Amino acid sequence: MNEVTFTEKEYEVFRKFQNKINAVFGETAYVGTNNAVVLLEYSPTLNAMIRPNDPQHPVAKRYDFQAKLLPCKDCKKTALFLCLPEEENYVCNDCLGRRKKNG
Repeated sequence: MNEVTFTEKEYEVFRKFQNKINAVFGETAYVGTNNAVVLLEYSPTLNAMIRPNDPQHPVAKRYDFQAKLLPCKDCKKTALFLCLPEEENYVCNDCLGRRKKNG
């Protein structure tokens, strides 16, 4: 798992701390006063194992998944994934939409 480093400024006001958590783990992260809850997305490989009828992702039997913070290839936003150790990035839904729109 990647390291998250905070600055002193991010502890001045709770909202700044919340913004840092959202910047690192994405807008779906919920930040409470005693814990943070983050969405753990499935990689395409794991999705294909769970739903083996997806023609875009043939089933590859793998069992060595890791929780990793991956950056989007295009915009560099990060999201937490349950993915294969060799997966290093992904394409977020916003960028995927832009790619489809631009052809």
